[in-house]
Amino acid sequence: MLSAALCTGCLSVGAQASEANSEGMLDVVHQGIVHDALYDVCFLGQSGLAVGLAGTVLTTDDAGSSWQDGAMEVDGALLGVSCGQKTSIAVGQTGLIMRKEGDAAWAKMDSGTDQRLLSVSANEAGLAVVVGGFGTVLKSADAGLTWAPLSFDWEGILNDFYEPHVYDVSVSAEGIITLVGEFDLVLRSADQGETWDTVNKGDTSLFAVHYRDATSGFSVGQDGKVVKTLDGGLTWTVMPVPTNENLLDVWSSDSQVFVTGIRTLLRSRDDGLNWEVITEGDVSVQWYQAIEGVVSEAGADSVVMVGHSGRVINIK
Repeated sequence: MLSAALCTGCLSVGAQASEANSEGMLDVVHQGIVHDALYDVCFLGQSGLAVGLAGTVLTTDDAGSSWQDGAMEVDGALLGVSCGQKTSIAVGQTGLIMRKEGDAAWAKMDSGTDQRLLSVSANEAGLAVVVGGFGTVLKSADAGLTWAPLSFDWEGILNDFYEPHVYDVSVSAEGIITLVGEFDLVLRSADQGETWDTVNKGDTSLFAVHYRDATSGFSVGQDGKVVKTLDGGLTWTVMPVPTNENLLDVWSSDSQVFVTGIRTLLRSRDDGLNWEVITEGDVSVQWYQAIEGVVSEAGADSVVMVGHSGRVINIK
């Protein structure tokens, strides 16, 4: 799992940074036991889901201010989740895909693989994509009812006989798919997965990708890597940040960008040019796997991160 990624020392790498350690910025709204872990969180309006170890599923109806405990009867951990108006999908270890329509119970789908599935993204038109270990990419055209593998010429892409882990995926409302993974890979499809362009490669790994609109997005990863796009994922630019820690997730709105990771929480108020290092609570000594936000009609952000010990934290 990404939370087991190796940590490196926290070093300045040239970004303009300030330290934000004022008390009251982080509010712990859910706490499990020390052996619990949450790996992903999603929102659709005020409603949200958080998933983790042993089939844990938390739910909220108030943009993350409070959470209700729940679980699926599954073996292993749930590692990724997508919230939809009609259908929600969760994925996890040993090829696990779970699907839920409205208020119905979660049902197990046939993934056709036993690989670890790390992330899922779907749009309201029924296009869904799941990614995972050793080059696993699955696609559904019927909102997660049936799945088929997508094949890639990894040797041609990487110039090596290697199947990279694919860590995260984004599916836009228009059907544009972005995959990120090992070797700083960013793969982009503008035709719902029929053809692919390799738009970024490197030497480290990208663990997460997030678009706030059709053109602007961020991806984060190993050794403090942050890259940014302003053209819908066609090109990516490295943004300096004040850490070399492994960065696990990113979320942004028009007013701010948050990045979470191993012993790290960063915030930018100018779209990634300058960063605040948040040190309140245990963020400088622990890990938080996922971060997600909701923008209200009034323009205010409600931002939630999840991670170790089953914790859910609201960022004010």
